[in-house]
Amino acid sequence: MKYLIFFIAFLGILPLGYALSLNRKFMRYAILAVILPAMMFNQVSINFFSHETYRGTSRGMEVSLVYLIALAILIGIAFLYRKIHFFPDRGSKIYLFYFLICIPSFLNAENALFSWMELWKMIMMYIVFLCAYNYLYYIRDFNMIITGFGIVATVTFLTVVMQHVKGIHQANGLFPHQNSMGMYMNLIAPIFFAYYFNRNKGWKRFLFAGFFLFASAACMRTYSRGAMVCLPLGCAITTVLSLRYQFHMRKIQILLPIFLLCFFGALLLLPNIIKRFENAPKESLMTRQYLAASAWNMMKDKPFIGVGLNNWGIKINPPYPYCEYRYENKRIAKDFREGIVETSYLLVGAECGFLALAAYLSWLGYYYFTTWKLIVRLRRTTLFYIPVGIVGGLTSVYLQSTLEWVLKQQVNFIQLTMLFAALSILNKYCKKFASGTVEVNA
Repeated sequence: MKYLIFFIAFLGILPLGYALSLNRKFMRYAILAVILPAMMFNQVSINFFSHETYRGTSRGMEVSLVYLIALAILIGIAFLYRKIHFFPDRGSKIYLFYFLICIPSFLNAENALFSWMELWKMIMMYIVFLCAYNYLYYIRDFNMIITGFGIVATVTFLTVVMQHVKGIHQANGLFPHQNSMGMYMNLIAPIFFAYYFNRNKGWKRFLFAGFFLFASAACMRTYSRGAMVCLPLGCAITTVLSLRYQFHMRKIQILLPIFLLCFFGALLLLPNIIKRFENAPKESLMTRQYLAASAWNMMKDKPFIGVGLNNWGIKINPPYPYCEYRYENKRIAKDFREGIVETSYLLVGAECGFLALAAYLSWLGYYYFTTWKLIVRLRRTTLFYIPVGIVGGLTSVYLQSTLEWVLKQQVNFIQLTMLFAALSILNKYCKKFASGTVEVNA
């Protein structure tokens, strides 16, 4: 049945793409279909060669409605504008290098199919990036993408409230895991705050203020220690940079009510937050340390090409010797159920080697430093809120990624690539945006 559903959907891509090319408004609404399925990602995805019990970053060759809609938008753009930009910036070329440098890890993979699953996911993520980039290149509509993230934050918050009523302690909203939801909200909450904080007028300021409160409340309600620590840091960075590059006394005046609102909101959650930190099991910290040590053992043993892309769930188990503490404590997890190292960077290094880790860090770093440049270049424009918000969000998730690996989960990966596409467009046309010679909806 799932193959039948996939082929019906696949056959509809070309006519859908043609339909989107008939009207730019259709394209604007279609981009929401790339963002909103984050709230029900598993329900709108099909896994081919599925291994649902496998403990890895990919458990099948996944085809999601998100990817199909993104491909349809690309086809529609090709019909309408006759050109697709495939490698539009330096970051996309770094990503290509990262993709290619992961392929040699297949040589050390115990299961090459598992490696292909992760490689397939990377291809799908690049389709989403191309979709967002070409959409912004031709349509110039940043507002629709940011609003789409706001809708996700709002529906997630309402779901979290319902879960709270049902007595669920650590809410995950509509996301696969509470850490995934926490990181998603961490990345977009500073953007919503930046819009409200840096715009002087308009009803949308208050809409985005609501998005910010919803995203922040949902993030804190996860009781994810990494998310709770990183969110205030990201918002603080956005606030300081906003005052530094677009200072106005009005901003000082609105900081007090915002601070009070966040303060009293934190007070409501404070007992559970304290309990979360004080009563966190010692085994959790020990397991993180053990898995980090295991990742380092893999990197030392296979420094050039790693132990195999998406093969962590195999190589962490016997008969492989990397997880030394298992033999000391006589603890063996069955059916590949041992956990994944809670650090995205160590995971990449362990599975694909030091060179792949350097490429991965270069890819993330390129867009991070691009954001800092854009803050200065766009400081006198209405687009200023995007880079100053993203720099706070990226700081949060990059730091959180030292504690959690969920940046490699599909929903978070999609969000990241779409924001990278926005940064790429801003960087390409920052002079024209600053001079007002290019019309943009922001």
